[in-house]
Amino acid sequence: MGLDVFWHSDLPDLRSWDSLQRTVTESFGDEHDVLMDVVTKLPRKGFPVLAAIDPYGDTVLDSRQCASARAEVQGIPTWRDDSQLVSLEALLSKCSQAPGTYVYVAGD
Repeated sequence: MGLDVFWHSDLPDLRSWDSLQRTVTESFGDEHDVLMDVVTKLPRKGFPVLAAIDPYGDTVLDSRQCASARAEVQGIPTWRDDSQLVSLEALLSKCSQAPGTYVYVAGD
């Protein structure tokens, strides 16, 4: 299951699946629960945005939070060795450069 990550062109409406899908620009699934494992093991100190992602609920990050989360991903020494973390960093980068867009992380 893991975490599914979606980049939205507008603030997503989490109440309706159809409405939620209309604003998706790009997404990927958490193959092999890599992101789930990383997020649940990170300390809040040093990784405040990533550690605040709810592994069992919904988390929405704005472009400013995405910029911070991107720096946090890059602070994980082995992030380039895992395709899921590379995908997350790329999506966070795109959102951080596009104010008014959001990254939505859907937990288990």
